[in-house]
Amino acid sequence: MHIETELDDRHARRLLELQQRSNQPLSELVAEILARALDEQALAAPETEGQRAYRLLDEAGLIGCIEGDGRLSIDYKQRLWGQE
Repeated sequence: MHIETELDDRHARRLLELQQRSNQPLSELVAEILARALDEQALAAPETEGQRAYRLLDEAGLIGCIEGDGRLSIDYKQRLWGQE
């Protein structure tokens, strides 16, 4: 298969540096990088909507940010807004 692409300056520079360090032909290096990326993608299970929501909340520091007695689902209004 023949693939033609255009890289921005930063990626082109990084690819050429990697090629010089590895001392491989550019076509072999690109094929190796592509194969590795495809293998990683195949092994990674797609993130569910719930996993994504949890990850985003965790990254924002919102998981475990409220101390309490574990009854928040019952008395959340009182805990959060001082209402009954």
